[in-house]
Amino acid sequence: MAAGVASSLGLEVVDVVFRRQGKYSLLRIDIDRAGLPGVSLDDCERASHEIEGEIDAAGLIGDSYDLQVSSPGIDRPIATDDDFRRNTGRRIVIEATEEIDGTRVFRGVLRGLEGEAVILEARAGDGIALPRRQILAARQDVEADLHETPDGPRPRRRRDRRGIFGGSSS
Repeated sequence: MAAGVASSLGLEVVDVVFRRQGKYSLLRIDIDRAGLPGVSLDDCERASHEIEGEIDAAGLIGDSYDLQVSSPGIDRPIATDDDFRRNTGRRIVIEATEEIDGTRVFRGVLRGLEGEAVILEARAGDGIALPRRQILAARQDVEADLHETPDGPRPRRRRDRRGIFGGSSS
């Protein structure tokens, strides 16, 4: 239902979480703009009103509930074929359901999809094909993006020992 409402607004549903919390329930829906990353506060508000109307009209949640509609943020999950295509060329981190070649966490540049495998290029230029059925979670590697430049790791700044304003202490 949420996907249909989002689609009519030019948006897509990225994730849905429903939790019962005593007498109350929480329904959290993450949305994004179809084909383009980024939704506005107005998009979230409009989707929230439309989705809430549909839920209430259908009587899907009998008790009181809180509805939260928001952007998935920069570390949104990468789960669908479209998500993987949209993130091709970006640094991502993948957590596998079990160890593959001695590790469960893989970082590298997403090179694309080949059949039922995700192709990831590690730092050394080596490629690895990770079977989709063994991927527990995938997302952009935000931490690497903060510390990398197109030419490699960002150099660390040296601290000036002369004081906070850089002047000499007399």
